[in-house]
Amino acid sequence: MQTTQPRPASAPRAGVTAPTALAVFSGDDVYEDLFTAASAVRSALTEEGFATRTALGTARLDDASEADVVVLYTALGRFTGAQRRRLARAVRGGCGLVALHSTTVLAPPRDQPDQRDQPDEADRLLAGLIGSRYLSHGPSPHESRFEVHLDPRHELTAGIAPFEVTHEHYRLATAPGVRVVAWRETPTGPEPLVHVRPYGNGRVCYLQLGHDMRIWGEPALRHLLRRAARWACRPAREGD
Repeated sequence: MQTTQPRPASAPRAGVTAPTALAVFSGDDVYEDLFTAASAVRSALTEEGFATRTALGTARLDDASEADVVVLYTALGRFTGAQRRRLARAVRGGCGLVALHSTTVLAPPRDQPDQRDQPDEADRLLAGLIGSRYLSHGPSPHESRFEVHLDPRHELTAGIAPFEVTHEHYRLATAPGVRVVAWRETPTGPEPLVHVRPYGNGRVCYLQLGHDMRIWGEPALRHLLRRAARWACRPAREGD
């Protein structure tokens, strides 16, 4: 099934500054296709009208508070506790956050690969900010073709028809207060694919999709990403 077509990005009104997006990618490209994701994310954000900066590595997170929305995709990429605190502070102050796919996979503490279920303080902060953390792929097969169901009552997903994708599976532990707005059906119940939450004055959206080039070729995912960035973005600032 096809999604509705995304609206063309409109030029900023006179006196209104174009919203800014900071897209940050970090980690190991062996497990996740970060380079394809970086190109696709930048393209989608630009199409949506964002003035977009793309960073490989997490140093630019020091500037998170200057962006209207941050898009974050890490693949076991560790960044400092100070950077995570600055990111959380930026979102609490009104910056939006869109976290993608394996950003919820917490790296085990150094030299303790068997301690994945006991995240350190920095990882707990990140999981608390996003609103979920990865538990496992669940039972085999770890990937399948499935239908994405969407909540018609939420502004992020309203008007988007269900669609099919081939993607790997994630079982997530979600925090109280998150709202699941897209999911897939499994024998053990719905599996969250997109969830949203407020965080202070900011908005956070997590998209579980984004594993490899197959999914980034899906117009439906690009549509969802554009919607998510626009939903999470802090209100337009006039006269800046």
